[in-house]
Amino acid sequence: MLKRGLTLREKILLLVCILIGLGIFYYQVIYKSFQNSMEAYDISNIQNQTMILQAQVARKKTMQQYLIDHKDDTYGELAMYNNLSKEISELARIFEGIDNLSISWSDPTLLNKTVRRNANVSFSAVGYQKVVDLVKAIKNCKYRCLISDLSISTNRDRVLDDDSTVSVRIVITFFEMVDDNTNLEGLTILNN
Repeated sequence: MLKRGLTLREKILLLVCILIGLGIFYYQVIYKSFQNSMEAYDISNIQNQTMILQAQVARKKTMQQYLIDHKDDTYGELAMYNNLSKEISELARIFEGIDNLSISWSDPTLLNKTVRRNANVSFSAVGYQKVVDLVKAIKNCKYRCLISDLSISTNRDRVLDDDSTVSVRIVITFFEMVDDNTNLEGLTILNN
């Protein structure tokens, strides 16, 4: 075997190779391991999830309290199917004396045992408070209903006041029920 010493150039090259090897070792074993541990123990994600869960719990408590506070409230009678004439009479009572009243009815639809019938109502009233009173009267209607769309406009560019004419468009969904003996003629039957 040859016994010769390394030249300065070879020693420097060997030192550079050793430094590169140590750098790769450090990166692969120590640095990557540390970064993976940091990601595993990152609590910011847990804090975000905790805040979301706390908000959900608070909202659930609010809903539960609302249900407790309003458990005795009534929401109108759930009449049997083909209650249209009584619903029209009820709307006539609510809108008595209202100008430019227009009501158009959609075809009733059946889903499970619940019939839904939309009434598209438009009218004009003098004063914003009158409109509020009419919407409350609809909400407290004798027959179960849901206000699903409401748009209000005025003939003035300023804030609604007591002497401005207010135009209203509202969609009211009336609910009725069917039983096994109900004649389903005229109903559009929806599948689940």
